[in-house]
Amino acid sequence: MKVFVISLPDSGERRRSAQQQLDRAGVPFEFFDAIRGDIAIRDCIFEGFDETSYLLNTGRHAVIGEIGCFASHRELWRHCVELNEPLVILEDDFNVLPRFKNALRAAANIIDTVGFVRLQTTLRAKQAKIAKVSGFQLGRFVKAPHGMMCYCLSPKVARHFLEETRIIHAPVDVFMKKYWEHGQPLYALTPFTIAPSVLSVETTIEDRNKGRKSFRTAQRRFRRKANWYLRRWIFNLRMRFQRSPVGDKPVNRSDLQEPVSSSR
Repeated sequence: MKVFVISLPDSGERRRSAQQQLDRAGVPFEFFDAIRGDIAIRDCIFEGFDETSYLLNTGRHAVIGEIGCFASHRELWRHCVELNEPLVILEDDFNVLPRFKNALRAAANIIDTVGFVRLQTTLRAKQAKIAKVSGFQLGRFVKAPHGMMCYCLSPKVARHFLEETRIIHAPVDVFMKKYWEHGQPLYALTPFTIAPSVLSVETTIEDRNKGRKSFRTAQRRFRRKANWYLRRWIFNLRMRFQRSPVGDKPVNRSDLQEPVSSSR
């Protein structure tokens, strides 16, 4: 699979770190120049912006850097469709862990079947074990994590995500984690082989502070989150009775894993 690293052209330290780590790991890659938010708006990468949904999905208003981040991922999804081959997408503040190249090979063997595979560490997430894949454990998230630092996706899923994100209504990782809405199960290979680096402490997306919400907004957000929990439970229940996409074993309640903590 082709590997792309999203990075602002002037992020010298981040680019040097990514280059050195991937060279050491023996992983060929290309930099993808991250799109700035004002450019994304100017070039109409999204067809519209739903400010009310954004506020209810995040508890705050959008910041320009988030729009650029989403646009960067979305343009690589478009590239995935145009190439008609799966891609690996990284953000430039990563730390390569052991066996990353092996994880890429394992993911390449299953990506056309499962559609989406995460390789980044998680925090407060849960998975259902699915199968062993080339020395890794394949799991399906039953409680999805935030973050989009490293994942693989197929052209079919990229096309679906493009259609689902014509109107921006949340940051890219919030959109992604709501699998009960976009309908694509999210899978992961563990042990994870990418973690946040010290560079991730200083984010390139500023001013993401939640201000004080009105009582009416707080009520609406509470109802929305309650709806999420119900729909997530229904989705997970339905998936429990489906066979594994890479094997014959159904997913059972006893297969639930404990959350895996990241090094962040």
